[in-house]
Amino acid sequence: MDDRMRILEMIEKKQITAAEGADLLKALDTGETTKITPKKEAFKMFRIKVLSKDGDKVNVQIPVEFAKVALKNGKGFMKMDQLGDLDLDVDMILEMIDSGTLGKIVDIESADGDTVEIVIE
Repeated sequence: MDDRMRILEMIEKKQITAAEGADLLKALDTGETTKITPKKEAFKMFRIKVLSKDGDKVNVQIPVEFAKVALKNGKGFMKMDQLGDLDLDVDMILEMIDSGTLGKIVDIESADGDTVEIVIE
């Protein structure tokens, strides 16, 4: 793999910023030597928020990597009985996590006013 592709992959994986990548690409063109160490990616968080019409509140916030393990091991247990026996598609949620999706991935409101949100930040 050539150096330019490695730099672009590092930008894509958020190991370096776009500005750092541009500096590296410029250094390749001019023959300069520069050293940029990849930064460690901050933990992405997996948040689940449930608000029931009865006033019950559930807020869960865990690192995405932990959520992946929990979701894989808990398949079949993700039923929301209070929301009309709604089954969440765990495989789809795992696929979205693996693809790097950010933002709200589940937003459900029942006829009774119960809400469930799942967000990756």
